[in-house]
Amino acid sequence: MRKTTYVLSLFVLLIFSQAMIAQVGIGTTSPKSMLDIPASNSTSPASTDGILIPRINNFPASNPGADQDGMLVFLSTASAGNPKGFYYWDNTLTDWISYNDEWKDDFVAQSRGDYDGNLIYANQAGAGGVDVVILDSGQIGMGTSNLEENLELKIDGDNDIQVSSASPPDAPQLVFYTTNGTFASPDFMNDNDDIGYLTGKVWTGTGKSADVANIQMEADGDHSSGSLPTKIEFAVTSPNDTSLDSGNPEMVIASTGNVGIGLNDPSAVLELKAGTSSSNSAPLKLTSGTNLSTPEAGAMEYDGTNLYFTPSTTRKILMTGLVATQTLNFPNIGSGNTSELNVTVPGAVVGSACSCAPNTSIENGLQWSCYVSSTNSVRIRVSNVNAFAVNPASRSWKVTVID
Repeated sequence: MRKTTYVLSLFVLLIFSQAMIAQVGIGTTSPKSMLDIPASNSTSPASTDGILIPRINNFPASNPGADQDGMLVFLSTASAGNPKGFYYWDNTLTDWISYNDEWKDDFVAQSRGDYDGNLIYANQAGAGGVDVVILDSGQIGMGTSNLEENLELKIDGDNDIQVSSASPPDAPQLVFYTTNGTFASPDFMNDNDDIGYLTGKVWTGTGKSADVANIQMEADGDHSSGSLPTKIEFAVTSPNDTSLDSGNPEMVIASTGNVGIGLNDPSAVLELKAGTSSSNSAPLKLTSGTNLSTPEAGAMEYDGTNLYFTPSTTRKILMTGLVATQTLNFPNIGSGNTSELNVTVPGAVVGSACSCAPNTSIENGLQWSCYVSSTNSVRIRVSNVNAFAVNPASRSWKVTVID
């Protein structure tokens, strides 16, 4: 008993004395640190070999201060949402921090105090309002412990994901690696097998929707050691529908490099689906704009009046449609005779093709044609093939000139 009292007294004196020496050993004459307490037997230690840190059942009602920054305690029982274990006081955070790298085994949330087999970064991330969770299944969640996917972020507001790099030749990549078979025994992809895709889902009014927008990568033919053809499909959801039609993507980049708009298997560098009679369904439509100040070979332009194409260095009108409507009153035309009247068509030039027709039915036995007779002028010719004279009624005629 005297020996024990002596050793304890010596320990207290050595620790708290103003004349403390550089290194202190208890049970050793050659301490290797400021305080060195070796076990009674390092190979077969006794059950009492060790140091007992102050044990508490609850944290103090009043927080420690700056002088206690780093103070260590052992919480003997779970208390106030904190599981049993070592804690140190962090005066900067004004909080007791768990000493297990801040990950709490089997503890879900500091405020709930329930256990369900998770690992959660509960002290600092949780204190900031965002739980970070690693489930025993290997799933990782940020902002949620109720995971639907292997990696899930669920945070209000800004949820951008940024991957930064300071080495441009090795810029960041988002890689989808997919194989048939298993990782241990991989196999080639088959035609139309999915390689990977980016998808969008939205709220339906009752829950999460199916895929409503996709960028999908697929095998474009069976793969082999010397052939790995692929394609990319872009798909969206149409109005009055709730999911995309994966079999009919809106755009395809095939393994040939051909691009199809509304087609699965484009047979040209660019192929467009057929139009319909419905509005806004034309295969191709140019919005009027301003022509290039200097013509460029291969350019096609539309200025709202004419469609142009530049085959080399000179811009040429590809096709001009000039339309005019005018009321004409032809005189009496004898059997086997003809009569001609003028229609003014601004922009018409000699040599351009034209067509014409009356806007209402015409008398039997009358035939008609037209031609550009001079600048801005088209002649409509009416012939009478009847065996008798005909006096045509006054009526509206439509003329179209195409250049």
